[in-house]
Amino acid sequence: MIALRVGERLKTLRGPRTQTEFAEALGLSQAQYNRYETGKRLAPDRVLELVARECGLQPEEVVWGPRPEVSPAPDETGEAVASLVRLLDPESLTDLYFFLKRKTEDLALRRRLEARQVHSALEVLRRRSA
Repeated sequence: MIALRVGERLKTLRGPRTQTEFAEALGLSQAQYNRYETGKRLAPDRVLELVARECGLQPEEVVWGPRPEVSPAPDETGEAVASLVRLLDPESLTDLYFFLKRKTEDLALRRRLEARQVHSALEVLRRRSA
């Protein structure tokens, strides 16, 4: 179900270009791109980033569409996510689990890198102040 949703977004973003034209712009084969657009395969982050760059968007906008002008209240967001999750079949729930797991692992890695950078900057500041 998630792969189909992402595939629909890819088709929308492709616009009037053929799959072959769009795939070439991304550096993919038409067959490979077709599997993502038809939802047979979930496009990996690498491909979503290529599509985002090609379309002048953020990667999350490739999946979810443009950001709303006003974000919903946190409780509304939770309710909306919960209602979507209730619609998913078991296979789609598994896809969602692995997608979110990957995203949280990426976030944790970025935060560790940021923490190291802050620590290094503080160490430089400490040495200069001594």
